[in-house]
Amino acid sequence: MSSTLWARVGDGGAYEEFDDLDELIEHFNLLGVGRVDHWIDGGPGIGFATENFHGYDFVSCYWGDGNADLIRPLMSWERKHVENRLEEVYA
Repeated sequence: MSSTLWARVGDGGAYEEFDDLDELIEHFNLLGVGRVDHWIDGGPGIGFATENFHGYDFVSCYWGDGNADLIRPLMSWERKHVENRLEEVYA
């Protein structure tokens, strides 16, 4: 089964698809999402919270099918890659 990297920044954002983690991280940095505070695995969704996006207004990112249905969350090495490449944002 083929999978796509899906992301949505904030509760008001739209889901967008990405080819790889580096493209996704570049997108996050352009939007100024900030550094990962903690990862979210269920409850409100799959993704992570930052100082700027938290609660139900978090950053959603996961591997999904062509309809954006969840296949799996990011693996630990993928999460570490995101954490290491996201830029700090100062309000």
